[in-house]
Amino acid sequence: MNKGKTRKKIMKRRLIPAFLMLSVGLISSIVMRINHYKTNEMLAVLLGLLIAFYIVGSLFEFMLNLFDRQNQPAEPEEEVKTGLGGEEADMEEGQVKTEG
Repeated sequence: MNKGKTRKKIMKRRLIPAFLMLSVGLISSIVMRINHYKTNEMLAVLLGLLIAFYIVGSLFEFMLNLFDRQNQPAEPEEEVKTGLGGEEADMEEGQVKTEG
C-alpha cells in the first residue's frame, strides 16, 4: 500500500533536474541578453550553466530518494508456504490447485 505513494514521489522527483536546469537557463538568458553579451559568449555560458545545474538537480533528486528510502520502515519478509512435496510453493498467488 505504501509502494504507490513512494512511486508517485519518485516520478515527481524525476522532473527536478529538468525544471531546475530550464529555470536557471531562462534566468541566465534574460540577464545575459540585458547585459548585451555576444551570442557566442552567451551560448557557451548557457551550455555550462545548463550542464552544471542538471548535475546539481540530479544530485538533489538522488539525495531526496536516499533519505526517503532510509526513513521507510522495514517491510516484513514474505513467508513461503509449502504443502505436500512442495507443490504449492511453485504456484503463483491467485492460482487454483487442481487435483488429478
